[in-house]
Amino acid sequence: MPAARRGSRKRRRNFRQSVPLVIGGRVAERPAGARPTTVLGAMGGIALLGLILWFAFSPQFYVTNAEVVGAQRVPAEAIFAASGLQNLHILWANPRAAAQRILETVPSIERVEVSCRLPARCAIAVKEREVMAVWEQEGTYSWVDPAGGAFPGTGPVAGKWLVSGPLPLNEQGRVDPDVLVGLEELERLGFRPGRVSYRPGRGLVLEDPAGWRVIVGEGTGMERRIWVYLKIRAHLLERGIHPRFVDVRFPEAPYYSVTNEW
Repeated sequence: MPAARRGSRKRRRNFRQSVPLVIGGRVAERPAGARPTTVLGAMGGIALLGLILWFAFSPQFYVTNAEVVGAQRVPAEAIFAASGLQNLHILWANPRAAAQRILETVPSIERVEVSCRLPARCAIAVKEREVMAVWEQEGTYSWVDPAGGAFPGTGPVAGKWLVSGPLPLNEQGRVDPDVLVGLEELERLGFRPGRVSYRPGRGLVLEDPAGWRVIVGEGTGMERRIWVYLKIRAHLLERGIHPRFVDVRFPEAPYYSVTNEW
């Protein structure tokens, strides 16, 4: 009798471990301990990890160039390099910081806007400061805008005045407005912007095709000075006189010298 009871308990224990499932009218056995969701979760984790690694290391998500529009005097390559975006992952590209870096690095840029989008495409739109004249001093160049602001330049600018000599800066750190007014008046009188000199205490100095200097000064009144100079020039050529300079800063009392340097 005791042996029979032990066999009964064993059969009941096996019945509880294997429970039939009814699916679509068919009976299926689900083995004890099987966990299909664990396998699917592991596969999903691997796929997610692969996606993250691909996004992090794929070359297509790194900025290698940018579309630069609006640049005329500054090379597009220099603007892109100044942005700090080169070889940066798109996730770390900060358009506002890039724009600020360009403004700080390239003084001739007045305004800049940077935009970036996936996969790694960036665009840089710039507005350059207007250049009225270029100052050349000992091999270095400064570009000057119409308001008198001077900033480092890379060389002469076509169609703009090229002035040799020291920058005539005032107390505000801007180019003396009288000098700029003189250049503006000369251009209105038909003088084509080209090479001219500046000497402290004398102002703007032109070169006559005949081979002497013409000191015209600065500020308003260029029309009167040029008219007086043309009268003197005709007199000099008629008599075969070749001065070192002609000074018409004060039209009421012009003078020239064939011996003095200035």
